[in-house]
Amino acid sequence: MRASASLLALILIFGVAISCKLSEKLAGDKNAGTVSELWTDVPPFQGATKAEIEIPLGMRLLIRGMTQGKVNFISFRTDKTAQEVKDFYSVDRMKAVGWIANDKGCTGDTEDTKNHGALCLFSKKNNGKEEALAIIVAQDEKLPDTNIFYARVDTTNSKK
Repeated sequence: MRASASLLALILIFGVAISCKLSEKLAGDKNAGTVSELWTDVPPFQGATKAEIEIPLGMRLLIRGMTQGKVNFISFRTDKTAQEVKDFYSVDRMKAVGWIANDKGCTGDTEDTKNHGALCLFSKKNNGKEEALAIIVAQDEKLPDTNIFYARVDTTNSKK
């Protein structure tokens, strides 16, 4: 009797969760926070084209939890290598447009061989507003393309 009541409760909870699309609400819409154009203060990588690449569910949950919804993102694709993209977003180039590099700016997935990916972290303070910019570079192993994800986070009140 007790097992059947537990099973019934579990089925009821599962049914409610599916009918309310609970997982979508927790994870956020796969397009939530997307912008239609790269921000004017972020240099565009020459030859890259806008791509409709969905951010994986795990990453969406992580970003949403860390930023409380204050994130915007956009993705591009290029036929250049991840190393070329990483080199383009140099500390000097980003400083010239107002961004401050975090440590080295762009860090590759390996330091001693060709990079197939990179993470570039920058921050900016302007008129009391604080923002962080992450540029995630991932070379597609199946195609000769490289994906570039840009995520911009408003961090103004996150330290309180």
